[in-house]
Amino acid sequence: ETPVPVANCNAKEYNANPKQVMPFKEFIHYWKEYIQNGHSSPKGCLYLKDWHMSRDFPEHNVYTTPVFFSSDWLNEYWDTLEVDDYRFVYMGPKGSWTPFHADVFRSYSWSANICGRKKWLLYPPGQEEFLRDTHGNLPYDVTSAELRDRGLFPHSEEACQPLEIIQEAGEIIFVPSGWHHQVYNLEDTISINHNWLNGCNVDIMWQFLQNELSSVQKEINEWRNKMDSWHQHCQV
Repeated sequence: ETPVPVANCNAKEYNANPKQVMPFKEFIHYWKEYIQNGHSSPKGCLYLKDWHMSRDFPEHNVYTTPVFFSSDWLNEYWDTLEVDDYRFVYMGPKGSWTPFHADVFRSYSWSANICGRKKWLLYPPGQEEFLRDTHGNLPYDVTSAELRDRGLFPHSEEACQPLEIIQEAGEIIFVPSGWHHQVYNLEDTISINHNWLNGCNVDIMWQFLQNELSSVQKEINEWRNKMDSWHQHCQV
C-alpha cells in the first residue's frame, strides 16, 4: 500500500510529465498488464519516478552508495534534518522516458541500472542556449521535428549533436553539473538515481541559485516597495 509518485509519459504539463500518487501494488499491477498487452494501456505509459524508497524503508538498507559518489553534502545535509533527500528509485516500462532537463540545483547525478536498458541524450553545458525557442524556453523533447522550425527555434542548428549513450543493466552513469539530458527506457527498467554535490561543484550550484534569485527579483521588482516581505518572497 506504499504510496509512490507516478508520471504519465503520454501527457505534457509545462515541460514535464504530470504526476499522480498511487499505491505501489497498483503500479505493479498496471505494469504487468502493460507488458501483457504488448506495452500499451488505455491509461498511457506510466513511469514510477522520484520515489524516496531509501527514506521510506531505511531499515532495509537495500543498496550502498558507490564509493566514488560517497562525498555527498546535499544528502548529508538533508539527513540531519530528517525531512527530505535526493535519493530516488525509478521503475518504468519499455517506452517510458524523461523529457529534456538539467538536474536540480545543477547538482551532479549518478544513475545505476538494476535491470533493463536506457538511452541517454546529453548536451554539454551551454549548448542548451542554442535550443531555446523565441520566448527563451527550452524544448520539451529534443528529438521533436519542431526544433527544425527556424521561426520557433532560431539557433537550434548551431547546437552540437548530443552525446548518445546506451546504458546496460549493471552499469552506472555519472552526469556532471549542468549537462542537460533526455532519457528513454528501451526495456522494462529499474534504476537508482542520486542527486549530490560536494566541494567540486558547490560553486556551480551557488552560481545557479544566485542567478535564479536574480531572475525572480527582476520579475517581481515592481512590488519591491509595496511588500514588507518582498525579499522573503523572492527566496521562496
